[in-house]
Amino acid sequence: MLQYTNRKKFYRNKFRLKRHLKKLLPIIALAGYLYYLLLGPYGFINICRLKKEELSFKRQKERLLEEREALSDSLLMIQKDTFLLEKLAREKLGMIMPGDTVILNIEE
Repeated sequence: MLQYTNRKKFYRNKFRLKRHLKKLLPIIALAGYLYYLLLGPYGFINICRLKKEELSFKRQKERLLEEREALSDSLLMIQKDTFLLEKLAREKLGMIMPGDTVILNIEE
């Protein structure tokens, strides 16, 4: 008789476990799906991070294009104006024209 009651309890507990698993399985599946939607490779958080990064790259691109435009304008100005070219060569590179007298300032 003792074996019968133990067996009966075992099957009753097994049935309860199956019933609880049937209730828990959709919740576990939903939790997994939500985790994938939020934190997966195509999840909401990753997409927001990528959009911020894209916006940052667009701003950087615009800034670099403006800088390039300014540099090309200054290059055209230097190429057209020989006086400015000579002035920059003297100041930045320390170049002199033939026949110029060099005066060195030793105090500096």
